[in-house]
Amino acid sequence: MSANLPLDRSGFSAGAFFKNNRYRTIAIVLVSIIAVVAFAFWAALGNLWFRWGQAQELNHSYFLPLVAGWMLWERRRILPMSAGKPSLFGLIPMIGGCLLLYVGALTHIFLLQHLGFMAILVALPLMLGGFSLFAVMIVPIAYMIFMIPPPYWVITVLSGKFQLMSSSLGVDMMRLFDIPVYLSGNVIELPSTKLAVVEACSGLRYLFPFLSLGALAAYFYTGPLWQRIIIFLTTIPITILMNSVRIALTGILIEKVGGNHTEGFLHMFEGWMVFLLCIAMLVGVIWIFTLMRGQKNPLVFVSVDDVKPANPTGVWTEKLFIRNGIITVVLVLLSGVFAHGVLQRQLIIPEREPLQVLPLEFPDYSVRETALTMDVENVLGADDYIVMDMRNDEGDLLNIYIAYLEAQRDGRSWHSPMQCLPGGGWQIQSRDIVPVTRADGRTYHHNRMIIQQGENRLLVYYWYDQRGRKVANEFMMKFTVMYDAVTKHRSDGAMVRIMTPVLASETLEQAEARLEALRVRLEPLLPKYVPE
Repeated sequence: MSANLPLDRSGFSAGAFFKNNRYRTIAIVLVSIIAVVAFAFWAALGNLWFRWGQAQELNHSYFLPLVAGWMLWERRRILPMSAGKPSLFGLIPMIGGCLLLYVGALTHIFLLQHLGFMAILVALPLMLGGFSLFAVMIVPIAYMIFMIPPPYWVITVLSGKFQLMSSSLGVDMMRLFDIPVYLSGNVIELPSTKLAVVEACSGLRYLFPFLSLGALAAYFYTGPLWQRIIIFLTTIPITILMNSVRIALTGILIEKVGGNHTEGFLHMFEGWMVFLLCIAMLVGVIWIFTLMRGQKNPLVFVSVDDVKPANPTGVWTEKLFIRNGIITVVLVLLSGVFAHGVLQRQLIIPEREPLQVLPLEFPDYSVRETALTMDVENVLGADDYIVMDMRNDEGDLLNIYIAYLEAQRDGRSWHSPMQCLPGGGWQIQSRDIVPVTRADGRTYHHNRMIIQQGENRLLVYYWYDQRGRKVANEFMMKFTVMYDAVTKHRSDGAMVRIMTPVLASETLEQAEARLEALRVRLEPLLPKYVPE
C-alpha cells in the first residue's frame, strides 16, 4: 500500500536516508543508475578527462561539474518539493542518448558519446520526477554542456578566425604607438623581429572559460532576459578585444623595451592579467545595466538562491519511481554492454603504397620533396604525407600535397585549406565547387580557389579522397566518415591539394589547363596510395 503514497515534500534531510525505508529505496535506485551510467560512459568520461588536460583552453572544464554540483546542492531542499509524477517522456532523450553512445562507439567519435551522456542527464529528472523536477534541474544540467569539448575541427576553424581578427586589431593598436608594422596572415613583421600569432595566441584560452563565466553571470543576474543574453554574448567581443591588446602589448614591449616577451613568466603573467581584465569588463557590462535600472550597486541584481520550487506535475509515487528507475538501469546497461563490445572492434586499415613512391610516377618532371616543420607535422597528425614541388622542361610549376590518415577518429581529421591558407597570409579571391566527370563516367566535385599574396596568385584544387569517394564539402566528408565506419569498418582517407601559380605573363585559362592536366594524370594513380 505504501508504494503509492506521495513523496514527503518537507525538504531534504541526510538522516532520513538511514531511517526511512522509502528513502533507502530511492538511494538504491539512484546509486544503481549512477553505477550503470558510469559503466556505459566510462570510455567517454575518460576521454573528457583527457581532453580537459590536453588543451589549455579546456583546463577550466575540471571545475565545471563542481559548479553544476554546487547548483544542485543549492536546490537540495526544493528538489523533493518539485518532484511530480515520473514521466515516460524521459524515454525520448534516454533512447536518444543510448543511440548516440552506440553510434559514437561504432564510429569512434567521442563527441557523439559525450552528447549521449548529456541526453541521459536530461532524461533522468523526467523519468524520476516528471516535468516539474526537470524544471528545477535543467539549469545545472544545461550548464554542463560547457564541459563538452567542441570537435577538433570547430576549434581549428575558431582558432584560425580568432587569430586573424586578433592579429589585425593588435597591429592597428601597435600603429597607434607609431610602430611600423606589417601584417601577413598571422605573421606580424616588426622592425626588430617577427611575431607569429599561433593557435596558442588565438584567444580560445580566454574564450572557452570566459563563456562559462559569462553564462554564470547571466544566470545569477536577475534582470530582463535580453540583458542576460547580452551579458553572455559580450564575452565574445571582449575576448577578441583583450586578446588583441595582449598581442599589441607584446609587440610594444619588444620594440620599446627590448627583450623576448613571447614566452616565460612575463608572457604568462600578461595572460592572467588580460583574463582578469576580461572579467572586469564583464562586470562593467553588468554595472551599466544596473545604472540603467536606477541602481549603483550591481550586486543588488545578483542572486544565487532565487530558485523557487516548481508545482509538481501530478503525484510522485514510489511505484512509478521504481518502475522508471528499472527501465533506466536496463536501457543504459544494455547500451553500455553493446557499446563496450563495439569498442573492442578494430577498424580495418587497408594495405597501400607509401606516398614517398609517388614522385616516381612523374619521370618527366623535376620533383623536389619538401618536409613540413615539426610543429606543422604535430598539428597535422597525418600517418603519411608528401609535399611535391614539380617543374617540367617547359618551366611549368606545380605542387602536390597529399596527407593520409589510417583512421579519422578521436579528433584526427583534416585542417581545411580554407582555414590554413589565410593564416599564411594568402587572401582567398574566389572559391567554387566544380563538378568533374571521371573516365569511368562517375561524377564528383572538388574545390577550386584562386588565392593571392601580394603580386603572387595561385590556382588551387583540393578534395577529400575517402574510401572510393571524392568529396568537396567538409560536412559531407564528416558524414561519410561516420557512415563508412559503421558499414565498412573503415575511416581512412586523404586530403589532396594541387596548385599552380598564375603567372603575370599568362591567362587564368592557361593555368587552369595546366592544373586540370595534372588532376587528370593524378586521378588514376591515387588508389594505390589512398585505397578505395
